Amino acid sequence: MTIILKGRLNGRQRYKAKRLFDMMYSPKELADEIGISTDVIYRGYLPLGCPHERNNKNYVSINGRAFLNWYEKTYAKLTLADDETFCKTCKKAVKIIDPEQKQKQDLVYLLSVCPVCGRKLTKIISSKGRVANDK
Repeated sequence: MTIILKGRLNGRQRYKAKRLFDMMYSPKELADEIGISTDVIYRGYLPLGCPHERNNKNYVSINGRAFLNWYEKTYAKLTLADDETFCKTCKKAVKIIDPEQKQKQDLVYLLSVCPVCGRKLTKIISSKGRVANDK
């Protein structure tokens, strides 16, 4: 499964997107509501299959609820196994090979190398007040 990083919303933008109404928005209105650029909608979301309608003058309209459902499905959160980490070069989850455990103050993490591209990878095991496996 390939992860799409382009067009991913941050936490505040996702919160604003969840407050969209079940009504038609122009790309400018949608971008203003969420806090993104209209270029992200035209160059990112529409080519990826964002549900939209065009009227007889070729203007784009996007339903707020349909957009949110599409976004959550397209940009679903990746769940990693205990023996996996995410490589940003390969844009996919890879197995941890020959991990080296390190500690810096209260932070405990694993260092490894991507088996595909050779990039250095880090996976946080635990930090102060938080354990990575707990949810």
